[in-house]
Order: sequence, then C-alpha cells, then structure tokens
Amino acid sequence: MTSKMISLREDIYNDLKRLKNPNESFSELIERLIKGRKKDPLKHFGIAKDLPKDMLDDFENAVLEAKKLDAARASKRFSELWGNEE
Repeated sequence: MTSKMISLREDIYNDLKRLKNPNESFSELIERLIKGRKKDPLKHFGIAKDLPKDMLDDFENAVLEAKKLDAARASKRFSELWGNEE
C-alpha cells in the first residue's frame, strides 16, 4: 500500500485527533468520515408517502425532539472540550 503526505493546519489536526478512536489510525478515521458522507440521500425518497398522517406527524415530532436533544448534547460536549469562551 502506498501512502501520501498531506499538510493540515494545526487546528484541523487537533479536531481530527479528538475524533479519532484510541486504536484507529488517521487513515482509518478519514476513511470512516468519508464513508459516512457517501450515503445516498435519495435512496429512500418517497418511502413514507403511503403512511397514515398521524404516523407521519408522530415521526416528525420525534425527529424534532431528537434534534433538540442533539443540540443540547452538542452544546454540553462543546463546553466540556473547549470551555466557555468569554
């Protein structure tokens, strides 16, 4: 396997280092991040068109609630990692 050298700004390197799992190489991390982005957003387009409206409403409410929880978790984690910038 060949390898290539790339340069990164130090802040980007530090961000990647924080995302990296303990036994994961940087190549494996970058591969994991890239594969996560290759998902086809249209793969399931239209799948819910025949579901009842109340089920769709429940699903929409669950998604909105999950977004609120994710935002709260992200804010808490940001504060843990970088503290409050004043």
